[in-house]
Amino acid sequence: MASEQPLLAFDQRFLDRHAGPIISDVSVAIVELVANAWDAYATSVEIIWPTSDGKQKFSIKDNGRGMSAAQFELRWGTLDYNRVAAEGEYVSPPAELAKLARRRAYGRNGRGRHGGFAFSNPYEVTVEAAGEKVTYRVSRGELRPFDWQLVRREPSSGHGVEIRAVLPTRLRLRAADIREVLGTRFLTDPNFQVSVDGQAITFDDIPKDFLRESYVDIPDVGRAKILMIESQRADRSTRQHGIAWHVNNRLVGNCGWRGSDYERVLDGRSSEAKRFTFIVFADFLADADAILPDWSGFEPSNPAWQKTQIAVQDKIREEIAEFHSERRRDAKDSVREHYASTIIQIAPSGRERWNSFVDQVVDTCPGISTDQIDQVAGILAKLEASSSQYSLLAKLHALRPGELDQLDSILSDWSVATAKLALDEIQNRLKLIQELHNKLRDERADEVRELQPLIERSLWVFGPEFESIEFTSNRGMSEVIRKLLGGSALGSLNRPDFVILPDGSVGLFARPAFDDHHEVIGVDHLVVVELKRPGIPIGMEQKNQAWKYVVELQTHGLIDDSTRVTCFVLGSRLTPREGVRDEGRTKIIPMAYDTFIRRAETRMLDLYDRLSEAPFLRDAGLDVDSFVAEPTARQGNLEITF
Repeated sequence: MASEQPLLAFDQRFLDRHAGPIISDVSVAIVELVANAWDAYATSVEIIWPTSDGKQKFSIKDNGRGMSAAQFELRWGTLDYNRVAAEGEYVSPPAELAKLARRRAYGRNGRGRHGGFAFSNPYEVTVEAAGEKVTYRVSRGELRPFDWQLVRREPSSGHGVEIRAVLPTRLRLRAADIREVLGTRFLTDPNFQVSVDGQAITFDDIPKDFLRESYVDIPDVGRAKILMIESQRADRSTRQHGIAWHVNNRLVGNCGWRGSDYERVLDGRSSEAKRFTFIVFADFLADADAILPDWSGFEPSNPAWQKTQIAVQDKIREEIAEFHSERRRDAKDSVREHYASTIIQIAPSGRERWNSFVDQVVDTCPGISTDQIDQVAGILAKLEASSSQYSLLAKLHALRPGELDQLDSILSDWSVATAKLALDEIQNRLKLIQELHNKLRDERADEVRELQPLIERSLWVFGPEFESIEFTSNRGMSEVIRKLLGGSALGSLNRPDFVILPDGSVGLFARPAFDDHHEVIGVDHLVVVELKRPGIPIGMEQKNQAWKYVVELQTHGLIDDSTRVTCFVLGSRLTPREGVRDEGRTKIIPMAYDTFIRRAETRMLDLYDRLSEAPFLRDAGLDVDSFVAEPTARQGNLEITF
């Protein structure tokens, strides 16, 4: 028998993701809650805004159509409630307002009802309709997104909805701020009044920077007044924006972009359409019999309406253009003022280029924000003042879009200083690998003047314990080896740290040992690097010679039994079956030059081939084709590919 399937559970984060800013941003939440009141055909919305001392709690109450208990439980209990499918595109007024035209609803998916959580968890909802008044307490759930419980039920003859915070809410936004937010969105219908703390929201609550007034004369018809309202940010929907027509203090139809507005003004789907609201006051159209009997719109064939609509659309288009022109001037002035102290330090020709750039960006990129203009202009100002100037822009211009994304990702994880530090080290080591390719394969290379200094910079190739920052060449030890060989050979004075041999050269690199008081007490680790001339195979004799160096250094007291010694004997090839020799704490390692080069590439994560197109390698004369093939190390008659 199959077991019963358990009820689905929801993670605590589900509601936050489902509702998003509706429950995390109080300005979004309040707009959604007021929009819900509009959708319920409320004519009055009363908001009590919470005070910082917690004495006054948030509430919003409307006189809309309200809900019965059954309707509340259906709508609150359905995630992504499809309002249009369930209730229709338009909402009719309550019975006592039957003469008013239907409204087009804002809501679509029912998420706005979660706005109460932005102010309190839990919150209470009181719904009135169908002869009763029912109060529920709604709270975030444990296994479900939210739960509710019935608080009380009583008879009532009214209708509407009230949402109240149970807990105090301390917010940074003041009541005046909320009046401003709502004023830019809900003043299109004179029959929809919103108040905050008993003060009705009017056009006076809209900041002057976001409200423009203009007039347009229609010959032989009348004069229309146009109020242009710009919200501070583009809303997600155009349903609260567009053109609203007022005649005798009454809304005709609904506010929105429709019909010829798309062609003559702007695309109603654009970001601009989600930003602007225009209220047109045209009382003279009532006398021209241009309004439909139910006030749902205008008579399309009415001559007065036709002339008025065209004239108003043309004026609105001019107002939008002038608005952008003013904003462009303000943006230019703001940027120039911000960087005045930087620009004054730039040569006149540079200032001219910078000013020209600011003008062109602002004029040709209307979608770019003032903050973005400020950032780009700041970069250009700093480039003008830098020694490299615009070479960086040339490099950025050459990048493909995907490469720009990669650069952005790099700068998100690295500062410029740390990235340069890391890349400089990589660059130095890759250049060193290139030199190894060139010199170790060149039979004419001088061991003392060219190869030994190169190996000294390459100790890291032998392994992480041989990083050259820890080891320094030891002249005193070199003198001992030199005496062992019977005096100085020709040219040794040019590099006294290295010893010239008849068949090659020797370099000695020591890392000091310290006592408990951090005083030097001897040598902790000695590295002996002997380079053999081309043509001399590395075998037992050469390894024995390295062992003699170690014995001589011990005899002179330069190292003791506690010193770890690693001898590398490098040459162009090894004799067959030649291996490592261990003598207590001394290890003698024969190695072919090709092996050394391959180790260097491996320790650099094979970046040498992968970065062969890097400019610094190209500029250094790298012949990529010469080094793409993997090197072959010769071990006597045996070839081994690494």
